[in-house]
Amino acid sequence: MPIAPLLQRFVDDELAGAPSVIERTLAGTLQLLRDSKDGSLSPGERSLHFALVEALQTHRQAYLGAFTDALGAQVFEVLAEQDGVSEPGLLAMAGGLELMDESRVEIDIEISRTMQRIDTTAEWELRELQMFTSTLVGQIHVSAESNPFQPLVYATALWQAACAATPVQDERTTLLRVSAGVIAGLLKTCWAAACTRLENQGVEPGVYRTVLLAPGATPQRGPSPLDASQPGAMASMLSRMPSGVGELRLGVGNTSAPAEGNARRASDTSPAFQQALARLDELLRHLPAPTLAAVTSDSEVPGARLRSHRAALVASAGNPVDRQIIELLSRVFDAVLGDPLIPPSFLAVLARLQSSTLRVALNDSAMVESKQHVVWQVLDRIGEAACDHPQPGDPRSAAALAFCQNLANELAVITAPDAALYRRILSRIDAFFAEALRSEAETAGPAVAALELAERRELLERKLSQRLVDQMVPLRISPGVRRFVTATWAKVLAESMLRFGEHDDTTRGCVKLVDELLWSVQLPDHPRSRQRLLALLPNLLERLRGGMALIGLPGGDQQRILDELMAIHTEALRPGGRGGAVSLSPEQIVQRLRDEDLAPPSSMPTPFRDSVIDLGSMETVPAEMMLTVPGKSADDMARHVDRLQPSHRLRVFLVGRWTRVQLLWRSQQSLYYLFAGETPDRTYSVARRALERLAAEGLMQMPEARTLVERALDSVMRDLVRPV
Repeated sequence: MPIAPLLQRFVDDELAGAPSVIERTLAGTLQLLRDSKDGSLSPGERSLHFALVEALQTHRQAYLGAFTDALGAQVFEVLAEQDGVSEPGLLAMAGGLELMDESRVEIDIEISRTMQRIDTTAEWELRELQMFTSTLVGQIHVSAESNPFQPLVYATALWQAACAATPVQDERTTLLRVSAGVIAGLLKTCWAAACTRLENQGVEPGVYRTVLLAPGATPQRGPSPLDASQPGAMASMLSRMPSGVGELRLGVGNTSAPAEGNARRASDTSPAFQQALARLDELLRHLPAPTLAAVTSDSEVPGARLRSHRAALVASAGNPVDRQIIELLSRVFDAVLGDPLIPPSFLAVLARLQSSTLRVALNDSAMVESKQHVVWQVLDRIGEAACDHPQPGDPRSAAALAFCQNLANELAVITAPDAALYRRILSRIDAFFAEALRSEAETAGPAVAALELAERRELLERKLSQRLVDQMVPLRISPGVRRFVTATWAKVLAESMLRFGEHDDTTRGCVKLVDELLWSVQLPDHPRSRQRLLALLPNLLERLRGGMALIGLPGGDQQRILDELMAIHTEALRPGGRGGAVSLSPEQIVQRLRDEDLAPPSSMPTPFRDSVIDLGSMETVPAEMMLTVPGKSADDMARHVDRLQPSHRLRVFLVGRWTRVQLLWRSQQSLYYLFAGETPDRTYSVARRALERLAAEGLMQMPEARTLVERALDSVMRDLVRPV
C-alpha cells in the first residue's frame, strides 16, 4: 500500500541526508582512532586502532555504501511492518538451523548497546520527532513505531558498515563502539533539524497518550486506594458497584457497601432477565470488532445500543447483589474489549463469553471473590492465545481463533454453565495448545536432530579434549601445538567418530596421528629419528590438512599451525638443533602449564562492566517488561536458564531485534534450545551459553506479567478511584 505523500517526503529527505551523516561519522571515527594522546590505551588497543584506521582508509567506499544500503533496507522494512506486509530484515534473515552461539549473540549485544547509546544521546529530539511521524502515519497518539528511522535502524546499519570494513570480529566490535558515539551526536542534530523542517511544512505534532498509573504506583497522602492485585480486591470492587438505578456510585474514600446484598445466593433469574441476557448476547455476537473495542464511546450508535441492553439487563435483575455483579462484569468486559494488547480478531470471541460468565457469576460466589476462579483462567488463556502470534496472517493464530470461536459458541448456548464446565473447557484449551506445540516441534524435526547431534559432538569433544590434556601433561610442547591438539584436533576426532564411527579406519588414523604429531615435535636428536621424520612428514601433513578440512577450519587458522609445525620440524631436522626430551618434575610440569596459560577460554565471558544499556528507556521495551540484573553472577544466569521449560514464552534480543519466542525443545543435557519465532516455520537454535549471556545483559525477558483479567481489573480499579 502506498504511503502518505508527506511521510514519503520525510523518508526521502532523511535517506538523502544519510550519505552526509555517515561521511561525517567516518571522519569523526577516524579522528578518535588516530588520537594517541590517551595514555590509558594498552599497546594491543593502540595496535587495534591503527589496524582500523588502515581498514577504513582501504575500504572507505565499502563502509559508506554498506551503511546507506542497510539503512534504506531497514527503513523500508519498518514501513512494510506498518502496512502489515513485513519481510525479514538484514539481520533477521538468520535462524532455523543456524546455531546462535555465544559469539553470535555478542553481535546482538553490541547492536543493542549502540541502539541505546543513540537513544540516550538524542532522547529529547527523538521524542519530538515521534510526535511528527505519528501525525504523518495518521495516528491519534504518539508511538515510537511511527518513526521509520528508529535507533535500532541506525545501529544495524552501523554494524553492516563495520562488517564491510573489516572481517576481524574484534575490529568490527571496536569500530561499532567508537562510531556509535559519533553518530549519536550527529543524529541529535539531524533529528532536531527534521522536526523544524516538518513544522515548517505545516505538519502538526501529535500528543503523547496520557498514562494512568496503577493504584499505589506513586506515593500519596491519605488512605491507600485498593490494589487490584491484592487478595479480596475483586470483592471490594463488587461492594462499590451500584446496586440500584437511583443509587450513587461510592467515592474513593467510602468503603462501606450498599445496605443490601452482602450475602450471596443462587440467583433465581426471571424470564425477563433471561430474555434481556439473550438479547445482549445476540447483540454482542453481531457487533463488529471496531465497535467492540470502543464500547464506552458515546458517539457510537452500536455502543449506545449495547449500553441500553445492559441497562435493561440490570433492571431485570431482582436482587441488588445480582445488579452489582452485572455491573462489575460489564465493566470488566468493557476493559477486556478495550485492551490494546488484544488483536481485533479475538474481540468477538471474548465478547461472546460475557453472557456465559455472567450466568456463572450469578450462581457461584467464588467467581467474584478470586481471580483464580476457573472462569477467569479460561479468559486469561484465550487472552494469551490472542497475543501469542501477533504477525498478520499467521496460520497458528488463525487456528487458535477458530478453536476459541467454537468454544465460545458452545458456551453461549448452555443456559446453566458452572465451574465444572469451565474446568473441562480449560482442559480442552490446554490440550489444544499442547498439541499445537508438539506439532511445531515435530515440524522442526531437522533442527532438533541437528541440535541433538551438536550436543553429542560437544560432549564428546569435552571428553576427548580432557584425555588429550592428560596425555600431554608431561610433554614439553609449544603452547600453539598444545592448543591445536587439545582443542582443534579434539573436534576432528569427535567429528570423525560421529560421522564414520569409532572403529572406522579414518577415525583410527586420526587417533594415530596424535601420537605421531607429538613424537614429531619432541624429536630425539638422532640420525635415525630425523630420517624417520623425513619419511613421515608428507603423509602426516596430508592427514593434518584432511582432518582440519573435515571440521571446516578456516584457511588462516590452518596455515598458522602448519607454519608453526614447519618451524619446529625444520629445527628438529638440523643436526644438534634440538636436545632430547627432558624429564620434568611434577612441580616443573605444573609451573610450565601455568606459564603457557593453556586453560581454554571461559565459555562465559565476563559481562561488560561499562554497559550503557538502560532498558527502561529503550523504545522497544515496555517498562513493565524490564529485567534488571545488576551484579548477577554466572550461577544466577545458569539458574535463570535452567527454569526454562517447553511452552515457556520469552522476549529476547536476537539477530538484531527484539522478538517473541516460545521454547519448543531443550536438549537432554540442556546445552541447546530450540525456539519458535513470531512467523510460521521460523525457529531459532540457541546455545545455552548464549542464553546465559543474553540473560546477563538483560536481553532475555519474560513477557507481559499481568494477565488479561488482571489488566481489566486494574482498569476498573482506576475508574473507581478516579475523582468524580
